[in-house]
Amino acid sequence: MAQLRVALAQVNTTVGDLGANADLVSAWAKQALRSGAHLVAFPEMTLTGYPAEDLVLRRSFAQSSRAAVNRL
Repeated sequence: MAQLRVALAQVNTTVGDLGANADLVSAWAKQALRSGAHLVAFPEMTLTGYPAEDLVLRRSFAQSSRAAVNRL
């Protein structure tokens, strides 16, 4: 039977800092891969930071968030 190794990343994010949060995701994903994980799970809103509150209502923030996801 094949195994699925899952890594859980409990990370500290900064609200609104899409670049730094994306770098954090990338670094943790690479570490999980080096550790033999096939999948890494992050908390909700890791990219945007939690709680994003009013930021999510800004069109520019939504567009920047999508761009950050695409870069990842």
